[in-house]
Amino acid sequence: MKDKTLLKVSGIVAMVCGGLWCLSIIGAIIGIPLLIGGSRMIDFSKMSDSELEKYKTHLLVWSIIFLIFATIAGILSIIYYVGVNFDINVKGTGYIDELEKLKKLYDEKAITKEEYDKLKKEILDKKVNN
Repeated sequence: MKDKTLLKVSGIVAMVCGGLWCLSIIGAIIGIPLLIGGSRMIDFSKMSDSELEKYKTHLLVWSIIFLIFATIAGILSIIYYVGVNFDINVKGTGYIDELEKLKKLYDEKAITKEEYDKLKKEILDKKVNN
């Protein structure tokens, strides 16, 4: 489970900024959404990775809103968002590199057909279980 401290801090910063915006009547137009968004970020920080995956678009939208009206909160949440997407992309394709290396070993006759099939099955099983 990825550390969600950035989300929690982002939510707290957004709520503080929202509270400050709410000190004036006109500022409340911006402050109230920041308070709501900050609360959502804190909720996101309590979710499991699989639950948060469903709200990835919401996370990005709130991050953009924060960038405009509470810059520090926006930067923190964008850093988290980019980091999560990078991790997913790296983890999601790592097995392909393993399979390519394995195929190269087999083509160079460094391993037998039986070893190739066994290792290929292990790599694919590991991919399915992750």
